[in-house]
Formats: sequence, structure tokens, C-alpha cells
Amino acid sequence: MNENFIVELPKKFLQNTLDLCGESGERWLNDLPQIIKEIENKWSFSAAKPFQNLSYNYVAPGVCADGGEAVLKIALPLNTPEIFNEARFLKIANGDGAVKLLESDASLKAILLEKLTPGENLKKICRRDQAKAVEIAIPIVRALLKESPPNSPFRRLDEWFENFFAKSATTSFPSKFQNKARGFYEQLSFASKHKFLIHGDVHHENILSAFREPFLAIDPKGIVGDIGYEISVFLNNHLWWLASDTNVQEKLSVAVRQFSEAFAIQPQDLRKWAFAQMVLSAWWTFEENGKNWQTDLTLAEIWEV
Repeated sequence: MNENFIVELPKKFLQNTLDLCGESGERWLNDLPQIIKEIENKWSFSAAKPFQNLSYNYVAPGVCADGGEAVLKIALPLNTPEIFNEARFLKIANGDGAVKLLESDASLKAILLEKLTPGENLKKICRRDQAKAVEIAIPIVRALLKESPPNSPFRRLDEWFENFFAKSATTSFPSKFQNKARGFYEQLSFASKHKFLIHGDVHHENILSAFREPFLAIDPKGIVGDIGYEISVFLNNHLWWLASDTNVQEKLSVAVRQFSEAFAIQPQDLRKWAFAQMVLSAWWTFEENGKNWQTDLTLAEIWEV
């Protein structure tokens, strides 16, 4: 490996790369300085040192030839990295509610994004006023709703849940939660009149302060599904944030009411979406042999459905 370059990378990022990609990940890490140089030449961009909170992508700020700031993002050497969907979604969004896509290269698994400044997330901005985070998120969620393009290349939300239901049935994942989540999802998805192209992961740390607009979203998954699911991701992250609060039920009820009124969705339906989404999240952690999936199931019951 290129030791001088590797030593500056966060240990978590290195471990994730090797765990997911094995020998190809080791070769990719060794080649990464050359990949960055190729991108710099191609896009007239000068990359600075990477951010220190890297997890599953190499991300670094930098400067374009015109002096404008930008952010470089390079995906791991996987067959179908999420960065492809991210680029497709951002191209369709064209800066509406989300960070702008400046450049993309599928062969290099790389994208160049506008840099959001000041770039503070809602957890930091709203740490003393959690209800304010919901007020900020609502117009972002609305702006991010897009019509799904014909012959859409995006994955469907149905695939996520169908995969969960099929795989979990043959494991020790608690059937009580699987069955309840399945019932809610089938009921809500069937009743939904319209499927949108949605961000798929709107939460407090993916909404940042900016100059072009007061707030913009980053890191879209890009899936075709229901607005109720989009809202439920935010609600569950709101729940995780408030979990230790003595007034958690009251604050969650306020958040549900705000989203219900903004999108004309029954509060009880939003609670069902939140339950199903939290159980799906617990399954993903369970499937990866991760910790704390039982905690997610306990939190799912807070929705009282």
C-alpha cells in the first residue's frame, strides 16, 4: 500500500474498505492517490485532505479552477455502489432541495458536488430546539419529492421490504415484529395513490445549512416509493435523538402532527410507517451481524400502533 497516503485515512474507513472489498479493496486503496490525480486533471479540481468522518466513501473538499469550493466523493470498488443512484437522483433534482451535482464519472465511481457552507447539520443547529428541526425538514422533504422517470433505473421501496420479509422468515429475527411490519407495509403501500422518486434517507445529519438555500439535503439513496416512508426515516431519527428525553412521547406527537398537517397523511398512518421503517432498519443491522438491533425493535414499540 501507499503508506504515506494510507496513514492519513481514518481507521474505520480502512477497515470498512477491507471488510467489504477484500483484496480488491486493498488494491483500490493503493491506487486511490492516482485515481484522485486523474480526477483532478479531468475536472480541473484540486483536492484537499479527506474529511475525518469517512465511512463507506472517500470524501474530500477542494477547489475548482474558477475558485469555487466543491466536494469530491469516490465510492468503494463494489459492483453496484450507491453513488450511481446518488448521481442519478441529484441530476434529476438539479439543486432543488438538495446539493448540486457538478460532475460524475461512472468508470471512476466518482462525483463532484457543490460544497455546502456553513454546512452544519440539524442536530447541531437545533440541539436546544428539537421541534425546529421538524419545521426545517418539512420543506426539504417536499422539495425532494420527484416524479419517477419512465423506465426508472431506481430501485423500488417494495424491493427493500420484500427482501426483508423473504430473508427474515428463515432466521431468528423476531416474527412478531416481522409480521406486524409486513401488515402495515402492505396496507399502507396498497393504499398509496402515488409513488414518487424519494431521497430515501432524509434525517438530521443529512440536512445541512447552506448559502444558496437556507438548508439542503445530501447523500440521497434514490428509490421509488411512498412519501410516508420518506417521512418515517426522519421521524425515526428524531426518535433516536429524543430517546432519552423524559417528554419523548409528547415531542414525537408534535412532530407527527406537523408532518401530518403538511402532507395530509393521517397521524396513525405515519406512526405505522415509522414502526415498519424501524423494524426494517433493525433487520438490516441484524443481517450484518451488527449490535443494537434489539434496541431498534424496542424503540419501534414507542410508536404505539
